[in-house]
Amino acid sequence: MNTPAASPVNTLLARLFQEPELLQRLRTNPDVVFASAGLTPAECAALRDGSFGALDRIGVHPTLRMHYQMAIKPEIAEHVTVRDFLPALMQERRHG
Repeated sequence: MNTPAASPVNTLLARLFQEPELLQRLRTNPDVVFASAGLTPAECAALRDGSFGALDRIGVHPTLRMHYQMAIKPEIAEHVTVRDFLPALMQERRHG
């Protein structure tokens, strides 16, 4: 049985930051990467769209949605930070 976490699309997206050459191939020729991963036409269309809604509709894990966004739009990483939460995390660590 193919659970959403183990689906071909989630497996592909999980590999993107583990395999730099795969990420590079995705950026230069996504259709070849999608085909080699055995994705359905609906999955390919959703990945080409890239929006959170499209990714949600094909069952992409929420964490992988953010990873994929950073893969196709590297500038997004500049806006993803935990700086605002660090003081609270450090406080929790000292008292928890």
